[in-house]
Amino acid sequence: MELGGGAVGDSFKIGSSSIWRNSDAEIFSSSFHQDQEDDEEALKWAAIQKLPTFARLRKGLLATPDGKANEIDIHKLGIQEKKILLERLVRIAEEDNEKFLLKLRERIDRVGIDLPTIEVRFEHLNIEAEAHVGSRALPTFTNFMVNIVEGLLNSLHVLPSRRQHINILQDVSGILKPARYSAKILTLLLGPPSSGKTTLLLALAGKLDPKLKVTGKVTYNGHRMNEFVHQRTAAYVSQNDLHIGEMTVRETLAFSARCQGVGARYDMIAELSRREKELNIKPDPDIDVYMKAVAIEGQKANLITDYVLRILGLEICADTFVGNAMIRGISGGQRKRVTTGEMIVGPAKVLFMDEISTGLDSSTTFQIVNSLKQYVHILKGTGIISLLQPAPETYDLFDDIILLSDSHIVYQGPRENVLEFFESMGFKCPGRKGVADFLQEVTSKKDQEQYWAQRDQPYRYITSEEISEAFKSFHVGRSIGDELSTEFDKSKSHPAALTTKMYGVGKLELLKACLSREYLLMKRNSFVYIFKLCQLAVSAMIAMTIFLRTEMHRDSVTHGGVYSGVLFYDVIVILFNGMPEISMVVSRLPVFYKQREYLFFPSWVFALPAWILKIPITIVEVGVWVVLTYYVIGFDPEVERILPTLGKHQTVKSEQTETNEQNDGSKRGINELKHLKKCLSHHSKGEGDGESISGSISLNSSSTREEAAAVETNPNRKRGMVLPFEPHSITFDEVTYAVDMPQHGSDCPRTSMMKPGSDKQQDLFDAMGSMYAAVLLIGVRNSSSVQPVVATERTVFYREKAAGMYSALPYAFAQASILSCANSLLKKCLIRRQNTMKHDLMLSFIPPKKFYLLISCFLMFSSYITDLQQT
Repeated sequence: MELGGGAVGDSFKIGSSSIWRNSDAEIFSSSFHQDQEDDEEALKWAAIQKLPTFARLRKGLLATPDGKANEIDIHKLGIQEKKILLERLVRIAEEDNEKFLLKLRERIDRVGIDLPTIEVRFEHLNIEAEAHVGSRALPTFTNFMVNIVEGLLNSLHVLPSRRQHINILQDVSGILKPARYSAKILTLLLGPPSSGKTTLLLALAGKLDPKLKVTGKVTYNGHRMNEFVHQRTAAYVSQNDLHIGEMTVRETLAFSARCQGVGARYDMIAELSRREKELNIKPDPDIDVYMKAVAIEGQKANLITDYVLRILGLEICADTFVGNAMIRGISGGQRKRVTTGEMIVGPAKVLFMDEISTGLDSSTTFQIVNSLKQYVHILKGTGIISLLQPAPETYDLFDDIILLSDSHIVYQGPRENVLEFFESMGFKCPGRKGVADFLQEVTSKKDQEQYWAQRDQPYRYITSEEISEAFKSFHVGRSIGDELSTEFDKSKSHPAALTTKMYGVGKLELLKACLSREYLLMKRNSFVYIFKLCQLAVSAMIAMTIFLRTEMHRDSVTHGGVYSGVLFYDVIVILFNGMPEISMVVSRLPVFYKQREYLFFPSWVFALPAWILKIPITIVEVGVWVVLTYYVIGFDPEVERILPTLGKHQTVKSEQTETNEQNDGSKRGINELKHLKKCLSHHSKGEGDGESISGSISLNSSSTREEAAAVETNPNRKRGMVLPFEPHSITFDEVTYAVDMPQHGSDCPRTSMMKPGSDKQQDLFDAMGSMYAAVLLIGVRNSSSVQPVVATERTVFYREKAAGMYSALPYAFAQASILSCANSLLKKCLIRRQNTMKHDLMLSFIPPKKFYLLISCFLMFSSYITDLQQT
């Protein structure tokens, strides 16, 4: 027992000592490795600091999952590396975003760099509009013409204006302050519908309609709107969610970030790096890599795109189509967040956000507003957000309140003083009532009475104008008036605060971005182009059956007209084959107008890529048409005639080939001379038929005959320069040619495609070709003219079809019936014109009404099939 006990005790001691010994060794080993890794990281950072500024901004240290720091090239940051970096910086947006922004601010403040701030002032702002009411406001053709005439008479002061005068904003003044020192300001814009909130935001962002009548002034740091580029200094988030449905959420934000550029980020990180090098400060490697990555312009996928996706809660749908009425995509709330993210990925320091909570639940709205509050407070931004009915917890996130009602500002100032002001007016918010709801109802005529607190005095309705005047005498209103009376000191404005460049990046970079987006959209709509190619092939086969082995003679003007008709038909088919793309272009126009207004790119940068990328598609379509129809229709069967004879006079030929061409040229010259002589003799015999020729004609062809005979007897004869024809001399002496014309226009000759009683196959082909060409030309013309309108109506059509109101067939036939009525009018006009037409091959046949109705239905059905890939 003792031995056993001693053995047990000894083994316990040995075991315990080994535990402590192993523990000491592990601790020492881990501490040694940690010190070694820190030394390696310091050496790598010292090597980066020795690089020039340009190269230093492209390098960084990124820790791997095992904790080892590796030197990386910022421009070559991969998807996984970005994901790992963002995971370490902002793992959970609600908890880590504020810590991350504080780290950024701490690094900037450590070296004494001042962030640019912008103060927006608006003084005595009045916005008025004149508009028609009732049926005169409808966009009809009659109203359009009447408005033109009325506007002309109004400008000449002949007729008084009949438009109704509307006051949108009346004498509004205020200040939007940035976050400075201890003052952290995020402003909430409240007001009932039609109070003027959107117009105020548009006026502050400089995006008002030029037709409005505006007085007063808006300044940024004391500068007027015409002194800088306000479209890029301030970001306006609209209520309308206008996006391209075929692009994903990530692609939409990445394109926006690529076009808006990085602003002053690059200059700031360059100055920051220079000061840190002078002060021998080593920053956080992850923060350093992030700030350098977001300062690089021209990247297809910037790191700030992933950051915005995370803080807006869009990572779950980042690779999902945005969608539209025709394409299933993200939800309405997610689309609203995409609209917000599209603008905040840019470098703008002022944010004007209009109804960003539409379609969002209160929790998501709170998260987004909280992220924006952190950005404004920590990075010294300026922000004003318009919300309709914010939840109490969302309302408490704001620092200042602007309350609009009936075109007047009834309150502007700190959130803590708003209830105090209305209590001084005699109104009190109930304890269980939300303050935001109280503020929007207290100015309403039907809800104001329930908040009247002075029961000892009779209640009367207090208008918004009276409340606005009372606010000017309130202590908050007086302080704002005193600040407005003092001009802003422009010398305090940061040089990087106001943007003076028209576009965020260079024109070449914008062209690359638009080319990349257009190519992406073409790949997403590849079904349309494949269907167009198949449709063109079917049309080519139909044309092959109509013009099957047509004999194309080359000896008269009539046959030349047949050539021209077929060529004209080919051009029309290729031309109208691109009409299905009109609906796609029309659907993207609102997005184009928005991005052009925000100065993402100029108009030509948007139009040029579409034109360039359509060239190969057009070449393929033309190639398919020519390959299928050229030989079958009856054009020249030699392949060489299709290719351009560019080197005709520069090609080196063999001597035997030249001799043969000379012989052929001599024979052609003799034949042409004989034909000309025969024609002249024929005309001389036609004097009795109403024609007369007088004068003398002499032909000098003896030398040519001798030369021709010499060439025939000695084909290998060497001479100087040989022309492809034989020279002849013709002498005209007082030649007079006269033709007796009929007296009446009804006796004029007319073009006839098929003579009565003719049994020639060629005449039948000519008639069928003209019929088909006329049907296709008129049908496609009418169908393409209404296609943009039908494309905009299809949203309503699909909704009504889903509701079971009608099927697709009655809708298509109704459209075709309207087209047939329009065709009957066109038919009468063409018949009247045809009576006076000469040599018109295309209009010699007008299709029957029923046949044209069938063609119209077929064309609309083809257009319907083209859009099936979007349903």
